[in-house]
Amino acid sequence: MDFVRGLAGVFLCVAVLLCGSAHAGNSTAFDELLSVADQSRSSDPEKFSALLKEMDARRSTASKHQLQKLGYLHAYEAVVYRQDVEEGIRQAKKLADEGFDPAIRFRAGALIANATAINRDFTTGLRYLEKALSMRGDVKDKDIRHDGIGSAAMIYNEMGQYALGLRYAEEILRDSPSSRAWCGASHARFASQLALGKSISGDDEVRKIIARCTAGKELIGANLVRANLARKWAKSDRVFEAVTLLESSLAEVEATRYPWLIAEFRSILADLKLSSGDAKAAEDHANQTVALGKQVASSAAVVSAYHTLYKIASAREKSTSALELYKRYAESQMAHQSDVKARELAYEIVRHETQQKTKEIELLQAQQRLERENTQKAQLTTLFLAILLAGAVFWAFQVKRHQHQLKKLAQTDSLTGLGNRHFFTQKSERALVEAARAGEPASLVMFDLDHFKAINDTYGHGAGDWVLKQVGKTCASHCRKIDYLGRIGGEEFAVLLSGIDLPGAERLAESCRAQLAQIDTRECGYSFVVTGSFGVSSTAQSGYDLSRLLSHADQMLYRAKNEGRNRVCAYTAEAAADHRSMRRAPSLSVVNR
Repeated sequence: MDFVRGLAGVFLCVAVLLCGSAHAGNSTAFDELLSVADQSRSSDPEKFSALLKEMDARRSTASKHQLQKLGYLHAYEAVVYRQDVEEGIRQAKKLADEGFDPAIRFRAGALIANATAINRDFTTGLRYLEKALSMRGDVKDKDIRHDGIGSAAMIYNEMGQYALGLRYAEEILRDSPSSRAWCGASHARFASQLALGKSISGDDEVRKIIARCTAGKELIGANLVRANLARKWAKSDRVFEAVTLLESSLAEVEATRYPWLIAEFRSILADLKLSSGDAKAAEDHANQTVALGKQVASSAAVVSAYHTLYKIASAREKSTSALELYKRYAESQMAHQSDVKARELAYEIVRHETQQKTKEIELLQAQQRLERENTQKAQLTTLFLAILLAGAVFWAFQVKRHQHQLKKLAQTDSLTGLGNRHFFTQKSERALVEAARAGEPASLVMFDLDHFKAINDTYGHGAGDWVLKQVGKTCASHCRKIDYLGRIGGEEFAVLLSGIDLPGAERLAESCRAQLAQIDTRECGYSFVVTGSFGVSSTAQSGYDLSRLLSHADQMLYRAKNEGRNRVCAYTAEAAADHRSMRRAPSLSVVNR
């Protein structure tokens, strides 16, 4: 009997050892699947998706820690490939708040920052990003650490904080990164340098970045670099090379299934094709950009695509289509600018929250030190509380002042001090509603500077900025307090004149035109003549709709350009009647001085 019991014990021990060995083998196999999936998530979407399905089928063999790693990969797939951003954020937040180790919380926080940029919840994204960055010293795996820092570099570039983006990109590049991390950081550094106007390595260095990213199958990174290189070449009048570069990689870009990258390529190609005279190809690329819909909503690519389509329709004299496309262009531009302002505001909010938390921690630590040193020192405690109160009052004052500055920033063009496009649109629409209610006339003058690109190219951007400031001052001196003058584009300005009919607006435009030609440019170090082309519209012909007034004024501006520049063209009653009937070309009143 004892022998039987002993034999049963031996069998039990062997069974336990075999089960433990099988579990260890399963755990190791699952870790290998996680590693391969992680490596392929940005370079091989189909392989990545297949590995996720295989691991889902083996969930019963995984540990809780392995399941959290798998949860991160599922959140990544939801955001990047399934465009189910809300679900991806939900999964990532759970990991960021409840993850077992810093690496999981760090990665989840960085993913949330990327995902919330898509649904434009920038403040939440930055909060999680700052929290993740604060723990990067606890992340031992260098590749994971680099992924999160790389996300920070790209996100801060998107927010216009290029110095921060450059700093984080260079932090990665100094730390012997993997091929994938090197590719992402090199792209972020190149984009930051372009935006900051810093000296950039020659084209050979940029091509090396593209080649290394391509060799590592980091196709998204490689093509983001190509897009920036194409922009650089286009600005240097190397349009043919830029088009060739983009067209040769377009199929590869489409294969990534990454909507923002596809939109970037298509919109740049649309712009370059139009400038090269290939309107059909430009229209095709622009339409395919717009067709991406909500996936790229409010992006600069969509704004550029609608502008291209509007210019094509205008050139074909399809007035109805041109007007509709101009509205969509204006709406997309306003949405994009709103996003830009939202990013700037989110950055300021989170920065101040971080500063406030730091100050609160410092004040709390100071208070604790004082209490430990001598709880009996009532006078010192009172003094500390008084300092704390004064600090709170001062902080409240600073916040209030900064809020005022942010509001002014959101409304003002930083170079000229005039209202920006968003502010001009808001104020003008309200003024038109009041004018319509009172039955008063209103007019709109739109103008831009002739050959402004030549000024920048010949005398430098410093001279160009000086000209824009002088133009703003000159035209502002002709406007009343009730008029709204704004800089609505690079060298494009507009002014809404309440209570002034078309002849009055023509006179004001002519006066401004004459004054521009009198600007003494020697102050900027060069001598040249500044001129502008003006288009004028009024509510008598265009109604009280701002989009229509802008469109008609824009048509007249282009007419002024075509007629030889440095002149004023007005949208007359005959032109308005002809525009409604669509039976003949507009009859234009041209004031040529």
